[in-house]
Amino acid sequence: MSSDDSFISGVAYPQPFAELAIELAESASRYLHILSPALDHDAFGSNALESAISGLARSSQQTQVRILIKDSRAMVSRGHPLLVLARRMPSSVSIRKLTDHPDWHGQTLVIRDRDGVLFKPGEANKDGFYEPDSRASTERHYELFQELWRFSEDDPNLRTLSL
Repeated sequence: MSSDDSFISGVAYPQPFAELAIELAESASRYLHILSPALDHDAFGSNALESAISGLARSSQQTQVRILIKDSRAMVSRGHPLLVLARRMPSSVSIRKLTDHPDWHGQTLVIRDRDGVLFKPGEANKDGFYEPDSRASTERHYELFQELWRFSEDDPNLRTLSL
């Protein structure tokens, strides 16, 4: 799917959701925000996504990758490329735990800069949408992400233990 598609509905999860998340990460210039209940491997565990996010994080000191999750247990027990990256580059890549919030209904989001969004509703049987070039749609989701980020907290399970 090319980035000149202005709106794609019916995006299935985890594929092609995962491919579109990589596309957004590869085309980001400053910001990438991810909201996911558990940052599951099927959608967010690829080396291609890790590589795209790593490239973004290294591109400038002003870049920012923020990842919000509800549950870190699977990431920690199984391992996750984005967790490894966040531990390696803590000043550029942050993962925080989402506390209960009335505006979050389990949806999954990937937001690029402030003009591209990939969205999956919280209901498992519903498909999402992809808008790679919509400031208006992205802004609404960006504001939700910022609100959730303000109420998030550090998860001690995500820290690296030094011996």
